[in-house]
Amino acid sequence: MLPVKFDVKLFLFLSLAFTIFTIIGTVSHEFGHYAVAKSLGYTASVSYGYTDWSDLKTKPFMDSMYKKYAVASDVKSDFPEKEKFNTIQNKLDEDDYLITLGGPVQTMLTGTIGLFLLFNQRRKVNATNKINLYQWFCIFLTMFWLRQLANAATWVMGYFINGKFSTNGDEIIIASSLNFPIGSIVFATAVIAFSILLFIIFKIVPLHKRITFILAGLFGGIFGYLFWLVWVGPILMP
Repeated sequence: MLPVKFDVKLFLFLSLAFTIFTIIGTVSHEFGHYAVAKSLGYTASVSYGYTDWSDLKTKPFMDSMYKKYAVASDVKSDFPEKEKFNTIQNKLDEDDYLITLGGPVQTMLTGTIGLFLLFNQRRKVNATNKINLYQWFCIFLTMFWLRQLANAATWVMGYFINGKFSTNGDEIIIASSLNFPIGSIVFATAVIAFSILLFIIFKIVPLHKRITFILAGLFGGIFGYLFWLVWVGPILMP
């Protein structure tokens, strides 16, 4: 058994990989929203950390209804063209649910594909006690699932900072749409993500590389988040 030690070269390589895959994971997640929106016929655009979509055909009508009859629509009283308004609004709500679902599905599906590939490489890794470039790729693909764990952590931290749980976020919106408890999807997927992380650390990554892997993950993940969502992303993809 090789001694457990901190590998500087491996740390730099993995930190760079975590940074890059954090950016790729963020942007590809948004393209999950975008793909569904476009398939439903909406005008859509992807930014550094969010996706906009709208129906240009119905937008002028809906805007005019909200502007003229906002109070009436809130209290569900009658107003001109209410039936048309409700029909369009119901369709928008249904499509909004599907578009919101597209991001998490893309992320978790990519991670699941990575996990399947990683399972096929497990015996090779254990036999050689080494990880080649392709196997590292499988690991990082699998770790797309970590978005779910990060979401749960930031959601809980938000509670301690703001004194209440946020009602934003894909999983929160999806749970509300399905009339599930608000945190049910966040925590259910976080448990799966944590289980996958434990599998990677203790069943895939050799013992002598684990400390380096964990430290690089923390550094690269945080740096990747700041690099893309705070510093560079808003400039390159405003």
